[in-house]
Amino acid sequence: MKKICETLSDTPLFHGLNHDLFHEYCSQTSIRMVWRGEVLYHEGDPCTGIGMIIEGQLATQKYANSGDFATLELLGAGDIFGEYLIFGDRHTYPVTIEAVTNGKVIIISKEILMSLLYHNPEMMQNFLTILSNRVQAQNRRISLLSQKSLRQKIAHYLVELLHDQLEAEGETPRTAKRIVSTQAVELPVSKEVVARLLAMPRPSFSRELISMERDGLIRVSGRVIWLVDLDRLEQGVIEGFRV
Repeated sequence: MKKICETLSDTPLFHGLNHDLFHEYCSQTSIRMVWRGEVLYHEGDPCTGIGMIIEGQLATQKYANSGDFATLELLGAGDIFGEYLIFGDRHTYPVTIEAVTNGKVIIISKEILMSLLYHNPEMMQNFLTILSNRVQAQNRRISLLSQKSLRQKIAHYLVELLHDQLEAEGETPRTAKRIVSTQAVELPVSKEVVARLLAMPRPSFSRELISMERDGLIRVSGRVIWLVDLDRLEQGVIEGFRV
């Protein structure tokens, strides 16, 4: 039980809370192992609680009748899923949630969540922060998919990766333009998964990376990509890349 409580305290929902506030609920939750390729929830399954990722990566997938699918979002350690459904009018998953890697998750039922939120204003604040972050993430996703060309989508994705990396390091994009070492980003998953995330065929993604490298915008080394000309990449996202 102690391990569960300690694990919960490291999640965004329980951040900053004393163990005594949720200790009694620890025995009602458990850590679930998930395996690569395992489907946690299919599209249409009811959402009866929220999930918190402790280790590994999950992906939200949208499947067509043909079996083809698009990756809509990648979720990693510290991310939460189901939070936007649990109290909504529609309680069924609109996507399939699948494990990209082996990992661990904790599921908290709606009943336990409601009790915790009711008795703990600090947790309510954490939950509202999570919902706000979800909205911001969805807006970024819409911005990405609204890009007109393959090159704009890739550039947008790489620039956002860099900005996230800099923010985590307490730096800014202006610093990145002065210090070459900060202009490299590492793809969080394989190029195949990134291509699905960008809603483009894997061969098209690879060809465009080669073309962008030839044009002096980036340099590719496996999953590490150097943003050689950050100004042109940012300008291309906004104005389009001149042929």
